[in-house]
Amino acid sequence: MIGGGIAFYPTLAYNLFRNYIQPTKWSWYSRVNDTLILGAIPFSSMLEVLKNEEGVGGVVCCTEQFELDAAWGAIKPKEWINNGIEFHHTPMKDFFGTTSQKDMTSAVEFIERITNQGKTCYIHCKAGRTRSATVAVCYLMYKYGQNVEEAKATLSKQRPQILLHEVHMQTANEFRQHLDRIKEGKN
Repeated sequence: MIGGGIAFYPTLAYNLFRNYIQPTKWSWYSRVNDTLILGAIPFSSMLEVLKNEEGVGGVVCCTEQFELDAAWGAIKPKEWINNGIEFHHTPMKDFFGTTSQKDMTSAVEFIERITNQGKTCYIHCKAGRTRSATVAVCYLMYKYGQNVEEAKATLSKQRPQILLHEVHMQTANEFRQHLDRIKEGKN
């Protein structure tokens, strides 16, 4: 838990506090559309609502393993699976970490498979602002043919607290280029 791990508890506490004092402006999770939710690390106390009321059938987790282990009460992969919810792990370092195009494609394909079953996919990182937002932007580009700015605007409308740094925008732009190459038959 070195490096990004040092900031884990203070930043988790910050998000819990913001959600507590501004629940309408800083929600724990936000529905993006009929089949997509973007949010912070979900806790076991939320499982029944996510499964039964929100219709979650799949989860893309963008945290590192130590974050899942360190977050007391967070839903663990086994708990999702034991409740009939598929789990996909795309770990990224907090704040400025991103993932490979291969792993991003795998996450997007997972989301598409879950949503094609008529289920909702919950994409999360620790705060639901950066790492998971990057995956959500890439999925929106894939699903709706949007460019990076359009996908980011769509997401921001539903979850205003998203925060994509230059490295995340670069990942999204590279994924858009990847999608364009596929469309042109050049991949």
